[in-house]
Amino acid sequence: MKKHCAVLIKAVGVVQGVGFRPFVFNLAGKLHLYGFVRNTGFGAEIIVEGKKDDVVKFLSDLKKSKFKAEYTAQETAAKRYENFRIKESKKTPILSEFPSDLAMCNECKKELFSKNDRRHNYSFINCVNCGPRFSIIKKLPYDRKNTSMAKFKMCPACLAEYNNPKNRRFHAQPNACSVCGPQISLFDKNTKLISVKEKALKDAIKFLKSGKIVAVKGIGGYHLMCDASNINAVKLLRKRKNRPYKPFAVMADIKTAKKLCRVNKYEENELTSSKAPIVILEKKRKDKKLSALSANATLGVMLAYAPIHHLIIKEIPFLAATSGNRSDEPLSAREDEAFKNLSQIADYFLTHNREIENRSDDSIVRFLPNSGEKIIIRRSRGFVPEPLDINIADSVIAAGGDLKNNFCITRNAKTYMSQFVGDLANKSNMDFYAESIKKMASFLDVNPKTQMCDAHNGYASSQYFKNKFQKPKIVFHHYAHIASVIAEHNLKGNILGFAFDGNGLGEDGKIWGGEIVIFDGKNFSRAAHLDYFNLPGGDLCAQEIWRNAASLLHKYNFDSYIPKFFGKLNWRAAVKMIDSNINSFATSSMGRVFDAVSAILNIKTFAAFEAEGAIALEDAAWRALRKNNIAAEYDFEVKNDVIDLKKTFTGILSDLDNKIQKDIISLKFHNTIISVITACCKKFNAKTVALSGGVFQNMLLLSKTVEKLRKKKIKVYFNQKVPANDGGIALGQAYISKLASKNDKI
Repeated sequence: MKKHCAVLIKAVGVVQGVGFRPFVFNLAGKLHLYGFVRNTGFGAEIIVEGKKDDVVKFLSDLKKSKFKAEYTAQETAAKRYENFRIKESKKTPILSEFPSDLAMCNECKKELFSKNDRRHNYSFINCVNCGPRFSIIKKLPYDRKNTSMAKFKMCPACLAEYNNPKNRRFHAQPNACSVCGPQISLFDKNTKLISVKEKALKDAIKFLKSGKIVAVKGIGGYHLMCDASNINAVKLLRKRKNRPYKPFAVMADIKTAKKLCRVNKYEENELTSSKAPIVILEKKRKDKKLSALSANATLGVMLAYAPIHHLIIKEIPFLAATSGNRSDEPLSAREDEAFKNLSQIADYFLTHNREIENRSDDSIVRFLPNSGEKIIIRRSRGFVPEPLDINIADSVIAAGGDLKNNFCITRNAKTYMSQFVGDLANKSNMDFYAESIKKMASFLDVNPKTQMCDAHNGYASSQYFKNKFQKPKIVFHHYAHIASVIAEHNLKGNILGFAFDGNGLGEDGKIWGGEIVIFDGKNFSRAAHLDYFNLPGGDLCAQEIWRNAASLLHKYNFDSYIPKFFGKLNWRAAVKMIDSNINSFATSSMGRVFDAVSAILNIKTFAAFEAEGAIALEDAAWRALRKNNIAAEYDFEVKNDVIDLKKTFTGILSDLDNKIQKDIISLKFHNTIISVITACCKKFNAKTVALSGGVFQNMLLLSKTVEKLRKKKIKVYFNQKVPANDGGIALGQAYISKLASKNDKI
């Protein structure tokens, strides 16, 4: 470079909506450089001109900055700019990454509660470091005119902040105040306007304190809220939402969260992060109020992340905050949806006039005991649309599964997981699915060349892809589970995978779910599996989980125990279904085995929500582990390629006959499954192992398996950036696309 030079810099990555241009502006000013910065379709474009040493320093500081971007620089002709400025965005092909919604920062929180600040108690306070992003974007690049803030013209005071390089709101696209920005309103369930602005907030808080249910519009959609310390209000919410047992998440301040739950440093960091997800925490003690929210040993807790939440939490520090939807339907995001879908649940609606362009449910994370390794249970608000640095293949779209759906699209060595879509069993969720695919493809400016979907023809996602695309490639469910771990951790060489879940179609046309899979770098194959047993009533076995127990007892010739355990239930019809092969399907599902053990121990015979029996069984095992730390287990056999658990069930029944505590039996069963995994690792001489599937969301099973395999010097990997449940299989499907170039099925 010459003593005076000019350099063109291209920044590709998450550089829009995160304060990148203001940072560049101020850095250039500090180093006395001239030129400009502007958003483009690929990210941001910078020209800096000045003394060579200053330009070199600028490049060095830029690369060391907090922004997740890749930079290319090349010398260009000097134009002798007179200053440095932020220019209007340049329209180019869209290659940029777009920002996630960010929880309110501490600076804005101070202003929110400062009586002398002009944004005191303003529900939409934000700055360059926080606030809505993905939820308000209509199209890229991320400029105010391309968001739902376009209709709000900044007042002189806000505009002055926006144009002031020394202000925290310099080029903050959603910048607003009570004079010029969005406003809140309170309606009753009959859509009658009650109050507006600060009065609306005060009234909503008053109603919450009196035991009412209020639908509150936040960043990505509505929450249904009530005072979590009011058991009657919680019971009323359960009744109206038709959710008698499934746990509710709570919103609290950090002091209340620590008072109710054990919060370690990893969990606290995640709770207070800009992503602000729900974190699954261990309760400190039994408590009637907590039991009304969750009968489990854990509680899902999030901190207030939007200004409106902070204002409510200041007055009511402990709120039940569940998704604002009817069961198994999409999160309500628009006022008309909310009034239509929630008027039979909520008494009042605290809403606002900033439109939500991209609805996004709360993310859920959890941490492994001891190691502090994070796993994502639900990837959505705060994490989406942040890309995964996983180079699969360009221009691939993967459908995901039908339960807990997330789809994904790849572009330019990046993989973009969608927000949580949910279960695709009803039309409204399928409409949301189709809408989200269309939007994501548009944002990324991608027309996917390769399409991947699940092998199950009955899946709504597979049917959608087969109708929309000419010939999508199909992927077997459990291979996709293992591929998701391989992709996430960029694993090489031979991999032994354990895919344990509820169900998924296998290569032999049967329902798989207890699979040991080998990947040799090119192909997936089934190495071993749980012995088949029958599901009398098919999908009914996921709710009436005693049916799984009756089936396994019948299979292993323990029929005398069936009426003993389930005499008041229609067990004869279930056995008849199996014997006559009517509405009874063969499965190798490990998830159903956990359900069966829960039913045999009379912990749960019915599941009011998915995996309720398995969760209660895990809670029982944790109690025994903490009290007795028993290492005992039951016998089992691995014969050729089949895992036979007859001896396991023999031991369980023997322990029951001998009046052994159910908690201890549960722990011994967990220890047994861990030993099954270890035995298979030995049998197949595994050096690297991948664990995936919903069963591995059992923290006792996962943590103790990882611990045991690592002690044996086996490298073990599991889903962390995408869910182990079906919310992660789209990543596996996309990964398999590069293996399926010559095949329509893998």
